[in-house]
Amino acid sequence: MNRSGKRAAVVGAVAAGALALAAPGALATEQGGTSKTCPDSGFCRTDPVWFPGGTLSVDADVHGSGPAEWIVHGQNGVVCRTGFAAEAPPSSWVCFNVPAQTLEANVGGPAGPSNIGLRW
Repeated sequence: MNRSGKRAAVVGAVAAGALALAAPGALATEQGGTSKTCPDSGFCRTDPVWFPGGTLSVDADVHGSGPAEWIVHGQNGVVCRTGFAAEAPPSSWVCFNVPAQTLEANVGGPAGPSNIGLRW
């Protein structure tokens, strides 16, 4: 192999190696989220956030005893929701196959403070 052929082979191998190293990052799932802590009882609502679609994790905590509920709202209404006992410890739930869209979440319970969060 002549000198320029060897140089081209080395450059090609380096470029292929660089692409192989970059590929896992390019294929990684976009991660993000939002959360809000409120000092009082009543509904605690996150700011709107863009969700790229897929599996959504919801974290919630309220205080007191009795019923509590969290709700995730999207551009076309309720995406997912569940009720839980206010006296339960902080917990997480999963919503599957959520379309890409802007989301907000709120949580309500009998006593404050309360916390609601979205993760992906």
